[in-house]
Amino acid sequence: MLYQVADELAENGKKPYVIPVGGSNSTGTVGYVDAMFELEIQLKEMTLTPDAIVFASSSGGTQAGLTLGARITGFRGQVLGISIDQVKTGTASFLPVLTRIVNETAKRIDSDIAMTESDFSLDCNYLGAGYAVPGDLEFDAIRDLARYEGILLGPVYTARAMGALLDMVQKNVFKKDQSVLFWHTGGTPELFAWAGDFKK
Repeated sequence: MLYQVADELAENGKKPYVIPVGGSNSTGTVGYVDAMFELEIQLKEMTLTPDAIVFASSSGGTQAGLTLGARITGFRGQVLGISIDQVKTGTASFLPVLTRIVNETAKRIDSDIAMTESDFSLDCNYLGAGYAVPGDLEFDAIRDLARYEGILLGPVYTARAMGALLDMVQKNVFKKDQSVLFWHTGGTPELFAWAGDFKK
């Protein structure tokens, strides 16, 4: 519908610009490519070398940008997206979306890097009851991070990703001697909508 309206406006001499869901196109994705350059500087200053970066993945821009930025900066760890809204059978169907976004972004920044579906790590095993329906996984992650680290998570995105990370640690997917960086992508204002769930 948005693109239909944009086409109609263009036919009438206007210059519409459609911002896709999550800003997940080559323009928006450049921001996370740049973020990886910032991370590279910070890691060098702190002499840290994470074995993995874990973050919430939804419409694709964050994951495409971090993955491309990792390739450009030479980051050797895993770049693992935790899907917060793709159906459990949707990993394969979403990989072409990520591939399209990442290669369009590479072209936008004049990089000759070409990536394929095999370059992405996406986990769709923590979807719970679906998008924006937090459960024990998310609420436990919110409580634990707030109580022990003073960090607030949003119920829809970051809590699901952190809940997944904590579960992976408990299952020894990540070992005790490994270093994992959790990329907080925001969303804490959402907490107000679920304030009643934190009274207990």
